[in-house]
Amino acid sequence: MNIALSAVIISILLIPPVIFYLSLYTGNAPKPAPKFSLFEAILASAVVSLFIHAIAICCISSDIRFDILVKVLGGDLKNLEGTVPNPVFKQAVIDFAIYMAVIIAVMVLLGRLFRWLLRYKNRHAASETLHIYNKWWYFFNGFYASVDAFDLIFVDAVVDTHDGTMIYSGFLVHYDTDSGNLDRIYLQDVLRREFKRYESPANDRLVNEPGTGSPIPGETLSIRYADILSLNVNFITVADPEPQQPAEAQQMDMPIL
Repeated sequence: MNIALSAVIISILLIPPVIFYLSLYTGNAPKPAPKFSLFEAILASAVVSLFIHAIAICCISSDIRFDILVKVLGGDLKNLEGTVPNPVFKQAVIDFAIYMAVIIAVMVLLGRLFRWLLRYKNRHAASETLHIYNKWWYFFNGFYASVDAFDLIFVDAVVDTHDGTMIYSGFLVHYDTDSGNLDRIYLQDVLRREFKRYESPANDRLVNEPGTGSPIPGETLSIRYADILSLNVNFITVADPEPQQPAEAQQMDMPIL
């Protein structure tokens, strides 16, 4: 019995739901994969694959050589050449490859289509089950704060440094995630101040008031999330300035005395 060949064929047959999942969640700030054990993942993929292949088989009008598939899956290859001529087996392999290529292409298209439908008018934000991004994407886009629109994100980050606990304040311009977890944030126009200041230069007693902020030179500051103790985020909307009327219009609006 050729168990290795059977395992390869079974793995290929279980690919479609995996392709659909990758097509659905591949993109910016992807949602982390669910934490399944190997047995649970194989079982879930097998159940979904069964329905996918059943629907696909119903759409195929030509004859399907299930006898060859059963022999290959069972690993009984001793009498295969005697029962199945080589040209027939060659054509069966080509047909199987074309079948799997079509199934994979359909799964990719369905995954991208479903992703587009979820992104349409932010339908993915309606429920955590429908989320296609990780939690930090929703956090920095104002979904947890019920913010409809904003222009800038101002961050106060309490950071543990070698000089003690500091507050870094600046505008968030980018962030990195790793497996759904926040890895780094990038700030511009950053001010740094002590989390607690000394009561006076001559007194070493700390008071529960932040120190005076000092600007940090440079364009962008990168802070590792592992060093951040807490984050305070403010979503800022910049009001559009009212357009000034031309001089002629201003003169026309003046009352006549």
